[in-house]
Amino acid sequence: MREPSKLQKQAISHIKGPAMVIAGPGSGKTFTIIQRILNLVQYHHIPPDNILVITYTKAAANEMKERYEKACIQSPLCNNESAGWSNVNFGTFHSICYNILKQCGQVNASSLIKDSDKRKLFQIILGNNGLASKCNYDLISKLQNHISHIKNLGNKFSSSNNEFSENTSGLFAEFSGEELFLIQREYDQYLQEQGMIDFDDMITKCLSLLSSNQAILCRYQKIFQYILADEFQDINYPQYEILKLLALPSNNLFVVGDDDQAIYGFRGASPGIMKQFLADYMEGTQILLTENYRCGAEIVRLAQQVICRNKERFIKEFYPIKAGGTLKSYCFDNRKEEEDELIKQLLNLNLESLTDTAVIVRTNMEVIQYKELLKASGITVKGNKRNEEDIFSGFMIEDISAFLAFLYEGGKRSDFLHFMNKPNRFFTRMALTGEIVSLQQMEQYYRQNPQMLSNVRLFFCHIKIASRLQPHLAVAFFRKTLGYDDYLHEKARDSKDYQRLLAKADQIQSCMKEFRGNSVREFIAFQTEKTGKIPLTETEELGISVCTMHGAKGLEFGRVFLPDVNEGIIPGKECVTLSALEEERRLLYVAITRAREELYIYYTKERGRKLSRYLQGIIPPP
Repeated sequence: MREPSKLQKQAISHIKGPAMVIAGPGSGKTFTIIQRILNLVQYHHIPPDNILVITYTKAAANEMKERYEKACIQSPLCNNESAGWSNVNFGTFHSICYNILKQCGQVNASSLIKDSDKRKLFQIILGNNGLASKCNYDLISKLQNHISHIKNLGNKFSSSNNEFSENTSGLFAEFSGEELFLIQREYDQYLQEQGMIDFDDMITKCLSLLSSNQAILCRYQKIFQYILADEFQDINYPQYEILKLLALPSNNLFVVGDDDQAIYGFRGASPGIMKQFLADYMEGTQILLTENYRCGAEIVRLAQQVICRNKERFIKEFYPIKAGGTLKSYCFDNRKEEEDELIKQLLNLNLESLTDTAVIVRTNMEVIQYKELLKASGITVKGNKRNEEDIFSGFMIEDISAFLAFLYEGGKRSDFLHFMNKPNRFFTRMALTGEIVSLQQMEQYYRQNPQMLSNVRLFFCHIKIASRLQPHLAVAFFRKTLGYDDYLHEKARDSKDYQRLLAKADQIQSCMKEFRGNSVREFIAFQTEKTGKIPLTETEELGISVCTMHGAKGLEFGRVFLPDVNEGIIPGKECVTLSALEEERRLLYVAITRAREELYIYYTKERGRKLSRYLQGIIPPP
């Protein structure tokens, strides 16, 4: 076992009272946490079951527990009497809060609402409030994220809260503030009536329980006398309040985080909580772990130059332990040249080198695109063998099922709205005067517009033909004759994305051969449940990793490629506020610091695009 550095020893030797460790990338954060736990147990004889270690993800909790137990075995003090050392409590915020609620009789194994049921519930609530026309996949996803964000802000949320306004600005032009309030109220009332909770309620209900019941609070304060919280920059206000309550009265609260890696603002996390900690615990100790054991010096230098331009951060410098580091940037005339260069570079690597390599991109859509690009070029991609994208989710299944429901289930307005302008026919909702759509309605509306009248009549003629076809043939008719494939072409980012969308449409069309004339949506729900029960195959151990900047957090690779580092991608076009722009810069910082030895940055000049503002004047010219 290696010897801790001077800075790490300072953190490891902290015993009582509050402390905040600001741990930069590659600073040996997990090593430091594990050594501190060992120090508490072995040398200060703190009962292991009085120690609570909270991490951000289940995978991180399991990994830390395994590393701790391995360190226990390797300890020179390990003997038969040390078997109880492994009784330290490791978990995520959600698992800890769920267990508290369960032990106190507040929830049971069936209390948590399933994601599929939550989506159905939102569909019903929208219909109840006369908003059936807005009941599509993307809007429901936005609603779910919106309500989750409000819950994660806790008491910090109000209509005048600037942080809330910045994070939700522009997302909900489709709903009024009153509609959003009614939707959330009905959603929460239903869960309460059914004795159910969602993922976010685990936190808010646990906070409410601990705040209102002194006896229960005292019980868990006696159990969790020493608390360590990892990834502290990613917690939200309700989680922070729970930490403060549990830590009383001794305040043995040891938090570890890096404000420069706070990238979950959309979940209510705020790097400002780290500064709040120092204000709340003025007697606390602050320790900086600024030595970088992971990245070569050139990569650390670039990361420092990028992140130091953020205003809302702790001022600190990083000290690379490793010399060297390869940093190269490439500018291309178009995306095709960019992709060709990436493939060329990767084809020169053997399988072992590929497995220590990552392509890191901004969005999930780009992950899918690059995985397919690399696979088509014969490059082994790490991942599971099951399709990355379920055909029974997303906008496409919504559109196709709405079309079929319109044909076979009474011509409802709510279904018609899903597909009437895909592709754009310039039909207006004002032409739909009833809950059932008819040719006569639309003829009446367009009676003084001969061209639109002709378009409407042709469209309904096609609808009549489609209604006589078998479902899978009706889908084919919808795609080819009514132009839905043209709409997919407009929606696709490029030709490869278009081929991906067509392949998914082919799968849906083929699946519709099994449809036998019952409710379309019941058929879709059954298929969703059926495919959801197919177990995931084991993850392949070899091959290149392709992930988002969010997904790369906590990982490291010998070699990292960052394609599409263009303005409009990072930061995204929708980022206009200071907090949003600074979070995007932190995202890029996280991506850069995943590389140990080699970092390759790509950008293009296609259609007047420019290098991301975050790297202008910093990276060497191509």
